[in-house]
Amino acid sequence: MSKAFATGSATSIWYERGRGIMSNIDWTKLITKEMKEAVIAARMLADATSALNSKNGAAASQIARIQDRIETLGYGIEAGEATEQEEAEAAALAPVLKAWKAYKYALGKVTAQPTWHQAPVWPVAPAIPEIAAAPMLLEEPLA
Repeated sequence: MSKAFATGSATSIWYERGRGIMSNIDWTKLITKEMKEAVIAARMLADATSALNSKNGAAASQIARIQDRIETLGYGIEAGEATEQEEAEAAALAPVLKAWKAYKYALGKVTAQPTWHQAPVWPVAPAIPEIAAAPMLLEEPLA
């Protein structure tokens, strides 16, 4: 049995009667094209899931914020103490709240898209309403 030793750039190869046997390759470290594609797909899924979680969190925060303001204004309206401006603010916030709820619902449907983690089509977020804090709380420290 004749053996010849050949050296390549970084790999030693033993040739035995036309059969190449690689002596210093660790085949457990082999990374196939399929493995690379799986890693890329997993990364894309993780990125899309992270973006979805972020958008859902922001939407939930806005919904809670708007609901709280409407509820607070509602207390004044029910007590008969709200000003016309506060009543108008509550009325103006109602459609904004509805828009944020519709947005949150649309976010829940993103994962049903056929290309959701490769190229998700995100719904457009509504405008963030400006909700002013009670001016008297800003001027006087809490006791």
